[in-house]
Amino acid sequence: MKFKIINIPQVTEDLQLILDFYTEISTKLPKQFIKQLRFGVNQILKSPYVYQIKYKNVRTLLIYKFPYHIHYYIVDKLTQIVVLAVIHSYRKPQDYSKRTV
Repeated sequence: MKFKIINIPQVTEDLQLILDFYTEISTKLPKQFIKQLRFGVNQILKSPYVYQIKYKNVRTLLIYKFPYHIHYYIVDKLTQIVVLAVIHSYRKPQDYSKRTV
């Protein structure tokens, strides 16, 4: 089954905050983060059911080399993977399932 990734609007905001933060540290870090983010998204596309359900059918993937998780859920009928958030691992745990498309 081939899935399609759907990002909700708040994900763009999450990513912009992350990239702004890394840009202040180094010009190379944002590029490295994007590379690892893409790798993570591709891993989700290849095997979306492999990652553990953390809450309300929301699964998370830790981005390699960076302390951020991709929060997503799967809509089988539409063969979609909906990304709800990209959030720092050490941030207070929260239920991102209330974010909507």
